[in-house]
Amino acid sequence: SLTPQTVKRFKSHFGSDVAVMHSQMSAGERYDAWCMVHGGKAKIVIGPRSAVFAPLSNLGLIVVDEEHEGSYKQYDATPRYHARDVAIVRAQRTDAVVILGSATPSTESYANALNGKYTLLELPERVDNARLPAITIVDMSGNRRRQFEEAKRKVQADGSAFPKHLPQRSISPLLQDHITARLQKNEGIILLQNRRGFSHIVECFDCGYVERCEHCDVTLTYHATRKHLRCHYCGIVKRPPSVCPACAGADVRYYAFGTQQIEQELSAVFPRARLVRMDKDTTSRKGAHETMLRQFAEGDADILLGTQMVAKGLDFPRVTLVGVISADTQMLLPDFRASEQTFQLLTQVAGRAGRSALEGEVIIQTLQPQHYALKHVALHDFHSFYHEELEHRRELDYPPYSRIVLVECAGADEAEVHTAAQWVVHFLQKRNASSAFTILGPADAAILRLRGRYRKHVVIKDLKSKDPSGRIVHAALTALSDELHRSRTHQFKHTSVTIDVDPYGMM
Repeated sequence: SLTPQTVKRFKSHFGSDVAVMHSQMSAGERYDAWCMVHGGKAKIVIGPRSAVFAPLSNLGLIVVDEEHEGSYKQYDATPRYHARDVAIVRAQRTDAVVILGSATPSTESYANALNGKYTLLELPERVDNARLPAITIVDMSGNRRRQFEEAKRKVQADGSAFPKHLPQRSISPLLQDHITARLQKNEGIILLQNRRGFSHIVECFDCGYVERCEHCDVTLTYHATRKHLRCHYCGIVKRPPSVCPACAGADVRYYAFGTQQIEQELSAVFPRARLVRMDKDTTSRKGAHETMLRQFAEGDADILLGTQMVAKGLDFPRVTLVGVISADTQMLLPDFRASEQTFQLLTQVAGRAGRSALEGEVIIQTLQPQHYALKHVALHDFHSFYHEELEHRRELDYPPYSRIVLVECAGADEAEVHTAAQWVVHFLQKRNASSAFTILGPADAAILRLRGRYRKHVVIKDLKSKDPSGRIVHAALTALSDELHRSRTHQFKHTSVTIDVDPYGMM
């Protein structure tokens, strides 16, 4: 959703020249806004990705704010466009200027700046010369070992059985101490837990080891119904280890917790603190988002706990502490962009601290303290991060060194869906004589069954070194689309096949 602070800021400067367009408006409100723009009464349009199609005449400037955000990609309906790419094409046709704004640009945009396709402009200092916050990385594997030892001592003391599932404490002693200090000073606190509800990982309770795919460099996802680990890119399946391959520890368990559990823990530890939880569940009601932000801004709440929406564009001078409950929830997603998205999210949320004369501090909790994304976040060094990330992408032929295409087969009959996915693979293989692109799969989607439909994925990597213009893969995909439209009497006629070029998220 649009940040209310951003809309308010523009309207205070430009008044009635500003039109706002977004999906939470009623049909009548959207129609009125469209008429204002089309009739020339509004010269500035603010909105999410669909605003890129606003009927402005004499277009001179398009600003794509936070251009790295995956929400600019429409993934759940046709056309599956990316608003940033549409903005660039529209600007080229109208001789307008495009500004791609971000403190953490996408790896693809940064690569375009390095090769001269884009111009890179930098703002080396914060507004009002505010100091960058100090960032501390907390190794939570030590915290877990302490929990393990406490339980062990309890067993030895009273002779009880060792608990199979220890309670997961999400707040480290360091973060707890800093929250206490800020509460005593009546300063604002933002806590981030970007819990994605369906992605479960199996990890070692002792050292934090998590299984990764040896072919795709993404984490393996645990499927409880089938009791196996699977890569959702190439389809490789493994048994969950009973003993940790890294440290030989026997305490291997499933790991996941969300904002609701953390809210309960915070309420128990800080019973007098006024807490606001901001996530999809609590902001679904119209106006709830604005109410929560106003409540926090006016000092009627001490702690703002939420998912990634608390990291975006918020400006609260009273916030001096930002805590990240678990950097691993983003970093360990089975997605080749996981490291990039972790760096972006943590840098963005860190920027919420110390935006005034009050100095800010950031505490990031993780089981992977040596991860390169965290190292560069702590140093506020985005140049070094992107160069290291680009090297990883080059080694594994991920964008910007290739184009990714996701072909999804979905239907109510799992066997038919699998047959369709295999047919897609064979069809594409016949049109890849020059080996210009690599075909991965078919593999189960991360959420195998969605709305009663089974889903299988085929992933295509079109190597720019072998297919610079994309002509070969385009011809293969066009032939695939034509064949699918030509005949609906094939053996998988009840299965849909969708083609998504440059997908963002492949869950």
